[in-house]
Amino acid sequence: MAGHEAGEPFLLIEEERLVEPLTLAGLTGEAGGTVKVAALGLGDADAVEAAATIRGEALIPPTPVHLRAERADGGLAVRWVRRSRAGWRWTSGSDVPLAEESERYTVRVLDGDRLVRGTEVAEPGWTYDAATIAADGTAGTIVTIEVAQVGTRAAGRAARLTAAL
Repeated sequence: MAGHEAGEPFLLIEEERLVEPLTLAGLTGEAGGTVKVAALGLGDADAVEAAATIRGEALIPPTPVHLRAERADGGLAVRWVRRSRAGWRWTSGSDVPLAEESERYTVRVLDGDRLVRGTEVAEPGWTYDAATIAADGTAGTIVTIEVAQVGTRAAGRAARLTAAL
C-alpha cells in the first residue's frame, strides 16, 4: 500500500475472492466452445438468448509489429517488434513483459502460395542470407515473409511483408 496517505480511501481486493465468470456460473469454456447467455427483462414474457463462440483471442500472442527488411551482405535482414498479451507499456524503459513460456517466432518465406522456407527463431530477427536464397532458388524474385509469435497455447497471427530478392 505504498504511495497512499494515512486515512486515504482504498479498495482491498482479496485474491481468493476473484473468480472466473464461467466458473462462477458452474460452467467451463474452452477455445472453440460455445457460451450461451439468456436475459429476461421485467417486461419480457420469454428470455432472449444469445450464443457466442469462444475464440480464445486472449490466449494467443498479438501480431508482431514494425516488420522490416534491409539488405545485408547479399541477403535480407528481417526485424520486428514483439507485442505481449500481458501489457503494452514500457514503463521501466525496458521491453514489454513476454507472457509466454519462451520467446519464439515462426518465419515463413512464400513465393506466391508456395512455401519456400520455414524456420523458428528465438529472437525478434532473422537473416535470409545469400547462400540460403541461392539454395531456395528465390534470387531475383519477389517473396512474402510472414512472422508469427509462438505462444504457450497457440501461434499468433502473422505479420507480412513483401520483398524483392
